[in-house]
Amino acid sequence: MDLLNALFKENKLPVVPLMGFPGIQLTNTTIKQNLEDAQTQFKTIKALKEKFNPDAVLYMMDLSVEAEALGLKINKPENESYTVSEHPITNIEELRKLKIPNPLKDGRMPLFVEVTKKMAKEFPDVPKIAYVIGPYTLVGLMTGAENTVINSMMEVEFVHEELNFAVEVIKRYGDALIEAGADALCILEPTATVLSPAMFEEFSGNYVKQLKKYWNYPTILHICGNTTHLIPSMVKTGCDGLSLDSDVSLRDVKFQIPDGVLIIGNLNPVSTVAYGKREQVEKEIRRLIEDMKDKKHFVLSSGCDIPGDADLENIQLMFDVARGRI
Repeated sequence: MDLLNALFKENKLPVVPLMGFPGIQLTNTTIKQNLEDAQTQFKTIKALKEKFNPDAVLYMMDLSVEAEALGLKINKPENESYTVSEHPITNIEELRKLKIPNPLKDGRMPLFVEVTKKMAKEFPDVPKIAYVIGPYTLVGLMTGAENTVINSMMEVEFVHEELNFAVEVIKRYGDALIEAGADALCILEPTATVLSPAMFEEFSGNYVKQLKKYWNYPTILHICGNTTHLIPSMVKTGCDGLSLDSDVSLRDVKFQIPDGVLIIGNLNPVSTVAYGKREQVEKEIRRLIEDMKDKKHFVLSSGCDIPGDADLENIQLMFDVARGRI
C-alpha cells in the first residue's frame, strides 16, 4: 500500500491519533490484559476503529517488547505502560551472551505480530502502522538510559557494538511485522531526544537510516520531547514521516521538512487530548490545523501516546473539527 496515497486519497486532512490505551474504556479491559493477549488487544483496536474511523490504525505502543524478548525483566502494572526494571548489559562480554530473538517465538513479539495479522485481515483498505523500538532506545533499556548517554562519550566502541546488535533485533522484528501485513513501521526513539545533532547522527540517525534502507519500506520516526534541534538530522534518516511531540512548534519547523515527508502531530496527549476542557481542545486543534494549512502532507495527531483514561470526547473532537462537522 502506498502510504501517502492511502492517507490523502480523499483529499482531506488525515487524522491519526496515537491511541491504543484509551480503547480499554470501550472494551472494559485493562492495559495488562491487552498487552498480554492478542485477541483482547485486537478487540480493543477494532472498537477504536469502529468508534472514530481513523485514517490509519496502530496497535498499542509498548517500548518493552524487544527488551523482554531479549530476557530483560519487565514491570507489568495492571493499567499503566510496561517498563524495563533492570538494565544488565554493562560490557561487551555480557552483550555477546545475548541472542537475537525470534519474532515468532520469543517474548511477546508473536503477540504483536498476531495483532498485525488481524488488523491486516480486518482493515484491508486502511494503512496499518506497527511500532518497533529505536536502536539507541533499545541500547538504553539494555544498559540504562543515563549510562548509555555517558557511554556515548566515554565508551564509544561499546555503544556502537550495542547499536549494531540492536539493529539486528529490530530488523528481524520489523521483517515479521511487514510479513504480517503492516503497511508502515514507526520507529520509537525517545532516548535520542537528549543528544546533540552530531551525537544523534552518530548514535541514532545513522542506524535508523540503516533500518530504513534495509526494509525499503514506509518508515516513520517518532521521538518524544523537544526535538526542534534534531529536525534536520531526523530528515537525514530518509524516513517517510516524522512524528513530533507537542514540545515542538510545528509552525517553526515545518519548512525544514521537505514536501513528501509526513509531518505527524502534535497535540499535547496529556494536558490537551486526555484532560483538556472542550473549549481548550477545540481551540488547540483549530490553531494547529491553521498553522499547518500550507503543508501538503500534514497528519493531525497527538504528540505522543494518549493515556488510557483520556476523555474520549476530546479524541472525537479531533475528527469532528478536521472533517468540518463542527
